Amino acid sequence: MLKKDKKDLTVREHLKMIQSDGGKARWAKLTPEERSAQARKIVEARWAKKRAAEVVPATTSSAKPSKRAPKNSPKNK
Repeated sequence: MLKKDKKDLTVREHLKMIQSDGGKARWAKLTPEERSAQARKIVEARWAKKRAAEVVPATTSSAKPSKRAPKNSPKNK
């Protein structure tokens, strides 16, 4: 994000800028081992969420619903 003059910032832009700076400062204070551990934890959580979204119950061909509507003609009765 480009740095703007303070009076031109909306409240949301100002908060986002402050939060970004705080996160960068916090990340810089961590040791390489701590950064690696946190990054690994973040990635594992992201992949777990993706895997949970992909889980779809398996269906067999006989369990699939028919695409055609049942015919109600007198011939079938």
